[in-house]
Amino acid sequence: MGESPGVIKKRDLLPWVIPEYCEACADCVSACPVFGLEMWETENRDFSIPWLSNPDACIGCGKCEEVCVWGAINMTAHMEEARERLFTKRPVGLVEQSDKKKFNLREVADKKIAIITCLDSKLHIEDVLQENRDNAYILRNAGNAITDCVIRSLVLSVDVLGVQEIIIIGHRMCELRSINIGKLKNVVESRVEEELKAMFGKPFKKWLALATDPESNLKNQAETIRQSKLLPQDVPITGLMYDEFNGHIYRVFGPEAKVPV
Repeated sequence: MGESPGVIKKRDLLPWVIPEYCEACADCVSACPVFGLEMWETENRDFSIPWLSNPDACIGCGKCEEVCVWGAINMTAHMEEARERLFTKRPVGLVEQSDKKKFNLREVADKKIAIITCLDSKLHIEDVLQENRDNAYILRNAGNAITDCVIRSLVLSVDVLGVQEIIIIGHRMCELRSINIGKLKNVVESRVEEELKAMFGKPFKKWLALATDPESNLKNQAETIRQSKLLPQDVPITGLMYDEFNGHIYRVFGPEAKVPV
């Protein structure tokens, strides 16, 4: 049965942000299932506002509009006007946070570094490093979680291989953020029951070490490293976010790095 005339398909909608109404609660950013919205700084305001960084990722579901209690987001069917506004007619003073925090990972790898990142194949870290990849010891673990095994590898990297900086790289489009914990738990426990429970020794979800907030996860993992007495406290730790859409890397915390020209 065909669609009625005038019915707008969900994929033909884009969010239209009204900065004057925004109260910077970031509920819309959390609700976006494709991580298309990000909080951007404003030069003439005391807080950041949401902006659709990648319109091509948007599926027009309207979840951002639904959760906004301030009326700062409206879904519009005027796609071309919305795209033009997103790219060229941004509100006065809007400054993308990534413009201030772009991080040159290849330059930092002039010295020996240890990189902890997710096992997701979308993170092309080796391509970013280019000719300096031989200076980077890359440790991959689901959700870039700092486990005992990762700590062991960091000890060897620092004390044996001469690593001078630890870098944690997260990303927003991690497939682990959408998994069904209950279903996975049932599948795994069905293999070995009592033995598995004894091995975990902690709640299944905690054992998986999954996180829904990528930036907070970076800070928590850095704190886990800092609390380990096995590693020297003077080794700098940097937290970065990898953008799957453009391949750029942005600094969240840690030592300042030169911005590439």
